[in-house]
This record gives sequence, C-alpha cells and structure tokens, in this order.
Amino acid sequence: MVFKIVKKDFALQTLLTDFISIDSKLFNQKISTMKTSTFTFIIILIFLPLMHLFSQSIIVDHQSTNLDSIPVSWIEQAKSNFHIWYGHTSHGSQITSGISNLQSNIGEPYTYNSSGSGGSLSYQETGGDLGHNGNLSWYWTTRAKLDEPGNDRNVVMWSWCGGVSDNTPEGIDIYLNAMNTLEADYPDVKFIYMTGHLDIWAWANLKARNQQIRDYCIANNKILFDFADIESYDPDETYFEYANDNCNYYDGPGGSYLGNWANEWCAANPGSDLCWSCSCAHSQALNCNLKGRAFWWMMAEMAGWDPGQIVNPTVQNCELRVGWNSLSSYVVPEAEHLEELFADILPNLVILQNQNGVFWPGQNVNTLGRWDTNSGYLMKMDENVSLSISGSPVQSPSVELFEGWNLIPVLCSCGISIDELDTQLGNNLVFLQEPAGTNVYWPAMNIQTFDKLEAGKSYFLLMQESAILLFDECDEKVFHGKYLFYH
Repeated sequence: MVFKIVKKDFALQTLLTDFISIDSKLFNQKISTMKTSTFTFIIILIFLPLMHLFSQSIIVDHQSTNLDSIPVSWIEQAKSNFHIWYGHTSHGSQITSGISNLQSNIGEPYTYNSSGSGGSLSYQETGGDLGHNGNLSWYWTTRAKLDEPGNDRNVVMWSWCGGVSDNTPEGIDIYLNAMNTLEADYPDVKFIYMTGHLDIWAWANLKARNQQIRDYCIANNKILFDFADIESYDPDETYFEYANDNCNYYDGPGGSYLGNWANEWCAANPGSDLCWSCSCAHSQALNCNLKGRAFWWMMAEMAGWDPGQIVNPTVQNCELRVGWNSLSSYVVPEAEHLEELFADILPNLVILQNQNGVFWPGQNVNTLGRWDTNSGYLMKMDENVSLSISGSPVQSPSVELFEGWNLIPVLCSCGISIDELDTQLGNNLVFLQEPAGTNVYWPAMNIQTFDKLEAGKSYFLLMQESAILLFDECDEKVFHGKYLFYH
C-alpha cells in the first residue's frame, strides 16, 4: 500500500466560502428559522461527494512496486486513456529500461510503443531534462509540443539529471510554479512531478530540495514519481539513508563505502524477477526494475485504481496437518509480513523455510522477511490447523527454474498436470518429488506415482537446464499450459 498524507484542501474551503458569502442574503431570507447547525449540515451534504475530487494526490514511491497488487483491468484502462510524453536524459532513462524489461520478460499487459498500436501504451520520449537552478527550457519545449496541431499527448513527465543536488529553494519554486502554470493552461493534460536521483556528495541539500518537492505535491494534490525514495529502499523495505544513484551506501554524507544494496539483495534472492538483467544508466538493474514497476503502478492510479482497497479479494484455503507440510500460494497476500500472514496459526507454527531462509517464531528467527509468492515453502506444524490467505491473484504467473534443485510453488488454483510439465520442460525435467509426501515422478526410470501438482503445495524439481515455466489462468476445470523460454 502507498501511504499518503492528505492535507486540508484549501480549494474546497474557498469554494465553500464563496458559496456561502454570495448567497448569504438569500439564505438569510429563506431559512431564517433554521438553526445554524442544520444549515451547515446541508452544505456538507451538498459538497461531500466532491471532497475526493479535491484531495487526491498520487505519491508513487518504494511501496508502489508490487505489480501483483494491480488489477490488470486498470493497466488496460491506463493504456487506453493515456498518451505519454517523457523528457529525460540518462538518469531518467532508468524508467524506460524498467518498463522495457517488463515488456521483454512478461509482455502483456505491460506493453508500450510510440504510437500505442496493438493495444499498447503510447509512450514517446524526447531529449532534455529539468536542468538546474530555475532553468525553464523544458517548460517552453513542453508548451511547443502541446501546442502542435494534432497533438495527442495527454500525460507529460520530465525527470532530473543531477539538477536537484545543487538547486536552491528558489530554483525548486520556479520548477513547481512552472508545472502549476502548465496544469492551469492545459487542464486536459496530466503533469507528473519528480524528485531528483540520490547523490551522496550533496546529501543535505538534495534531501531538503526533494522534500520541498514532496511537500508541495502532497499539499497541492499533485502526481509525484518519487525517484529518490525508490532508490533509498531495497525490496524488503530496508532503508539506506546515505546512498547514491548506483545503490551504493555509506556511513555518512560523503563517507566511507559500505556496500551496494542492489547487488546484495539480488545475491540473497537469486532468481527474483526484480533482478532481471538490463542496461540501467548510472545504476543497477534492480533499481531500474523497481522504477519500471512503479511506473505501471502510477499509470493504474492515474486511471482510477485505489491501491488501498482490494475489491473482492481471492481467498486461498489451506489445510495443514501436524508435522511437515509443503505450502505455496496462488494469490499475493494482503499481509506480506510473515507474523501478520500467519497470525491465526502462529502458536502452532514450528518452522517455515524455503531455499533462501527460515522463519522460526519460537526462536525469534526470521531470515525470510516477507512472503514470496514465487517461492515454494516447507512448514512444520504442532497440530492440524486451517490457513486462509487473502489477496490478489498472481498476474502473469511464472516460475524461474534453475539448473539443479528448485522448490517451486503452484501459481494457479487448479494445479498443473504431469503431462503438462512434460510438454513444457521435456528432457530438462530430471526428477520431481512431493517434499511432504511420498509421490515422485522420475521419467528416466519410468516411475510416476501421481498425476498432478496441487494448488497450495510446493514441489522439489530437479532441472537439467534453467527455464521459465509459465502458468495460465484457470477455468476451474482444466489447466492449459503455455510455452517455455530457455535461457
């Protein structure tokens, strides 16, 4: 969820004040017998439905990167509604690198091209950035573009490229006022504000100027892509106060180098789609991948999606027996932190583990952090319990398989047949085993004791080569597999 601060709306206050002052004499004549409280109540009833129109800032930050939370319908709505015009230089290209990686690795619905053909998002780029210290070249370029005959661009976004690090309060005000002027002059166009990338050498001023931009956007209900905030957190929400644009972190402003949070996170989470390789200017692939996801989150919010509400959540019910169980989910839980996800069964949960870590509540050990839908798990219980997982269905579900042993989830509610695995994986599938049971599939020895991988369980899979296994949506009766990419 994106946490937003909505401040008192002065536009609405002014509107109400004008309404009351203009018609005060008329109301005094016609409702002289009404109590003031009753009159106030009527005014509130008249304007309450308008409140949301005046109080909706969109702040896209490090908590806006979970694609599985976004209903595909809102992505499609955004692609239908918006025609992007994005001005940037090298740092700003990180967003494009991120969305390009999504298009290459997932495809629909995260598709874009210049014209918007084929149902894709129309996404056009131009050179240049927001400059330094009140430079307004971008402002005049924007006006010229929007004034072109036949212009169809209705979303404008410009990025910084070092221009916040050395900026001044007055220079940032010039930027903010220029954006506000554009919004007033082109009311049918959405304008996206942006913070500047991290810079350890200008840490104090950069932090203050970025906060100046954030405060303005929150107070005035703007759309903000918080470039700097996304660079300040790893996917486990660990905050790096003294970091730079390359994801290096230090012991203080301009201090000693301690490490690189992006490289460290990907080393600890091998196979994560957040670590897909790409060319990421001045930074690491993880940073670009996060920004690409945040871009689509922003598009969905602009189209009308409310990230604070999951409508008609999918509920997955799991029956866990005493002893060892295998576990996976085909929904992205609303509660991602393990203590919250397993709150109802925590007294009976002995241990949870996957190939990357362990959650051992009795010993206050948690090296897993949060639930990873793309992982399979083993869980030991001290009695029989029922577990319900509520959330959003996994979008474009896939499992990256590595050479050697994998503990895989089942990302569809109807499971997948052994025949389908054979069709997709062929000779790459060496051995398949039910970890909390006795079933095995060993094609080389013609041994098969079960026919299907069941939803809610996980399985050990031995691979000869790496691959990506893709799942389709279920029709509650039959699973139809897709195809396989080898790398």
